[in-house]
Amino acid sequence: MAYLYFSTDGEFTQFIKSMNLQTMLILIAVYAGILIIDISRLIVILHPSKKSVNPTSVRATILAPSLNMLLPGRAGDLNALVGSRASDWPIGQRTRNLVLLRLMDLVVLAIIGTILAASLLNYTLMLAMILAVIIGSMVVYKILPFLVGKFASVLKLPIGEFKPEEDHIALKRFALTGISSVLFWIIQGWFTYLVINSFTVDMMSFTTVLAAVAAANLSKLIPITPGGVGIYENTLAFTLTYLGGISVEIAAAAALADGVLRYVLTASMPWLGLAFSNSPKSEEEE
Repeated sequence: MAYLYFSTDGEFTQFIKSMNLQTMLILIAVYAGILIIDISRLIVILHPSKKSVNPTSVRATILAPSLNMLLPGRAGDLNALVGSRASDWPIGQRTRNLVLLRLMDLVVLAIIGTILAASLLNYTLMLAMILAVIIGSMVVYKILPFLVGKFASVLKLPIGEFKPEEDHIALKRFALTGISSVLFWIIQGWFTYLVINSFTVDMMSFTTVLAAVAAANLSKLIPITPGGVGIYENTLAFTLTYLGGISVEIAAAAALADGVLRYVLTASMPWLGLAFSNSPKSEEEE
């Protein structure tokens, strides 16, 4: 992070000084949407109905994005899983659904990044990738139970033994997690797009920014720092320079601003949401 800051040549400091209230409010609103989508997805995949959602599970789910950012090992997801004890689904099914959601996030992110990067470099390659994605999606659905089991074993989650006749992954839930993942990453790209456009640079296309965000988030798979802090920003800066054609200083400043805003908002907004959710009425229900 320090290296990235010194690479900005004062552009990051200038960005902070020039940020007005309207820009900040827009960024906060967009990022609040990102957090709401992520929290809502967790509630849906951990509870089969609204009846099994109680204040404890809501609070644990609200904190999930923040804990995932602040602590290693997807601590927020595990906390949400433990907090969903009132769910009508057994722990094995809830764990399987959680792994499915995060696995689909990874698959969708890789697909988005690959297709967009191919479209920026070669249209023939892009068409080939779209065809490969269609075929790949069919294959993934068929082998998804095996992939989920392997993914869970890496994370050391108590997923239990898989029994196809009792615990199959429905096509509806597969499609739901896929669609929610696409929406989630598109809004993530939109947030970074707004940050970049806050700098005095030529307008960069949204597809370029989304490809850069996809590459940066995939780089966080290397579990060196909590939430991928530092890894994300450096990868984003490099990708923006390579794909966006902007200067190293502007790319570094934009990546640093994007990373700092994400870290601060993710670390603080869920806790503020938790404070508002702790009403006397909720405490009585619990």
